[in-house]
Amino acid sequence: MQCSKIFYLVLFLIFNLLLPQRAVESRENPKNIIEIKSVPIKRYHFSKIHKDAQMWSAIYIASNGKIYVGLCTHADAANVYEFDPSTQTMRHLANITELAGERGKGIWTSGKIHVQMQELDGYIYFGSFCEDNGPPVIDAASYRGPHWYRIEMKTSKVELLSSINSSWGLIGQTMDKKKRLIFGLAEDGRLYKYYIDDDYTECLGKVDCWDICRTIFCDDQGNVYGTCPPGMVWKYDTQQDRIFDFHFTSLPVINQSRSLAYPMFDRNVTWRYIEWDPVDNVAYGIVCGSNMLFKYDVHDGPEGKFTMLELMCAPAYRAGDPMDIPFATLAMALSQKERKIYFFPVMSGDFDYGAIQFDVTEKKKFKNNIDSGSLPPLSFLVTYDLKTGTREDVGLLRTEDGCYAWGMGGAKADKQGRIWFVGAFEEKDEEYAVGKMNRRGAGMYSMGLGCYDPFGKQ
Repeated sequence: MQCSKIFYLVLFLIFNLLLPQRAVESRENPKNIIEIKSVPIKRYHFSKIHKDAQMWSAIYIASNGKIYVGLCTHADAANVYEFDPSTQTMRHLANITELAGERGKGIWTSGKIHVQMQELDGYIYFGSFCEDNGPPVIDAASYRGPHWYRIEMKTSKVELLSSINSSWGLIGQTMDKKKRLIFGLAEDGRLYKYYIDDDYTECLGKVDCWDICRTIFCDDQGNVYGTCPPGMVWKYDTQQDRIFDFHFTSLPVINQSRSLAYPMFDRNVTWRYIEWDPVDNVAYGIVCGSNMLFKYDVHDGPEGKFTMLELMCAPAYRAGDPMDIPFATLAMALSQKERKIYFFPVMSGDFDYGAIQFDVTEKKKFKNNIDSGSLPPLSFLVTYDLKTGTREDVGLLRTEDGCYAWGMGGAKADKQGRIWFVGAFEEKDEEYAVGKMNRRGAGMYSMGLGCYDPFGKQ
C-alpha cells in the first residue's frame, strides 16, 4: 500500500527540522510554506544521583514563587524537587519510596507522582501512584497502596499523610479550596474525596473502568468533572453528593472502538489536559487524539457546552488525516498575564520518553518508515490567544548549549508570564543522562526543567 500524502509531507518536514530557520515547501503546493524555527530556552537539570526518567503532570508554581516538581522512574522511585527561580537553584526534597518505608522491602513501590499538585495554607498536596513499579517476580499485591503527601513550603519538608486505598494510585487530582477537599481519580476508575482537616479519604464510586483520563477539574461551585471514552463527561455534584453521567453533552472526538490490544484508542477519545479558568469561568482543555483546543462552559445549560477553538498539533499534521496525529501531551499552560494558552505537541510519533508508540495499523507502517531515518522525537510550541482567537507557531525549543526539547510532560505559567515546562531533553553530559531514546537519530536524554520567556528576557 502506498504511503499517504501526509506521510511524505511529515517526512520531508521533519528531516529539515535540524535547519532551524529554513522554510519547508509542501510537495502538493509549492506556495504552502511551513516555517520551522527554533526559539531559545533555558534548561535546568535535576540530579546526577537519582537519574529520574519520566514526568507526568506534576509541576506546580507556588505562591512563594518556587517551582515544585514530581519526577518518576518505572520500577523504581518518585522524587520531589524544588526550584527557586530567584537563585536558579534546584533542590532534591524527598524520595517517596523512602518516605513511605517501601525502599529495600522487596515490594512494589510508589514510583510515580502522576497528578496536578494544589496549594492550601502553605502546603503543596499530591497523591502517589504505583503502576508496574516492581519486577514481575514480585507479587503486585505487595504494594501497600498510595498515600497523600504534602510539602511544607516554609521548610521544604515533605510529609507522608494517610492512605488513599489499598492498591490503586492516583492519576488525576483537583482541589476545592473553599470546602478544604481534594479529589483524586485512581487507576481503578474510582473517584476519591480527601478531607484535608480530618486526614481522611472517602471513596465516591466508579466513574470509568478502562483507560482513565489524566486530568480532572473543579469549577467555581466545587463540582468535579472528568471524561471517559468515547468523549463522555461525568460530574460529581457537590450539593447532591452524587456522580452523574451526562447524556446530552459530550466532547467532540473522532470515535474509535475499544481495543484490549491497544488501549491508546481509548485515550484518543478523552481530553488529555484540562484547566479551570477563574477569569472566564470556563475550562480550557486539549482533546487527546486530535489535539483540538476546546472551551467547556459548565454553566451553559444543564450539562454545559463545548466549543472547539483551534487545532494545536504540530504543523505537519494539520492538513492530513486526523487519525495520524500523535496523542496530545500533558504539557499545556494558561498564562493569565497574556491570556494565552501554551501547548507542547510532539513532531513525530506518540511520545512516552524511552518508548515511541503508534496505533496498530497505518501508524505501524508509518513507524517502520520513520525508523529507517534519523528522526529525533522533537517537541514543538504552539500558542492560542484567548483575546483574539489566533493561533501562533512559536517553533522548536532549543537550549543554550544547542540541545532540543524532546517531549514534555507538564507545563505552567508564572505571574511574570514565563512558561515553565518539564520533560525529556537531548543530553550531551553523560553524568546527567538517564537513558537513550528508542529512535534512530536520537541519543541520550535527561529530565529537565525548561523556561521559555515570551518577552525575550532569557
